Amino acid sequence: MDYSVYEKWVTKSFRWIRDDRDSHIPHHIQMLGIVDAELRGVRYEDIFDSSGNPKEDADGILTLERHQIKAQLWVLGAYELVRMISQRLREDESLAQPQCIEKVVEAKKLFERVRIPMAKLEPSKRHGKTDFEVAYAGMGPKGLGWKVAPDTVIYQEELSEKLYEMFTLMCPRRA
Repeated sequence: MDYSVYEKWVTKSFRWIRDDRDSHIPHHIQMLGIVDAELRGVRYEDIFDSSGNPKEDADGILTLERHQIKAQLWVLGAYELVRMISQRLREDESLAQPQCIEKVVEAKKLFERVRIPMAKLEPSKRHGKTDFEVAYAGMGPKGLGWKVAPDTVIYQEELSEKLYEMFTLMCPRRA
């Protein structure tokens, strides 16, 4: 686990507290940070041995499958967090600065491109003509990712950076 990744999530985890119902949000963000820190930097050589055979963990489960399910659950949890924040900002724009609202919209669009085919087995409406019905999980040069279209792979690390960027800009609108 890359503790520096986890620590950076902890430092931003308190950015979205707008009222009492948000008191659990920092803990949720920190849990996403733990999983992100565990997935960060996973590459081909962590999954396959020098002969190209898949590695197994101590329980006999393929390492790739362990990482893929963890990444999939991370996407689902992170998407729900982004979706909730997006909804709250649509209801009350005074909860954040305009540049933060833009980053929330960007993050939601990127996440939904993976999350919708992952959970609903259909492409997102924005990309219905180009994207697959299923987000195909796999490994690439940037680690774990999902092929969503013939020429498009979205990596977990890319989603993580977009989410972190969103929280970096998160602050209440000044009166």
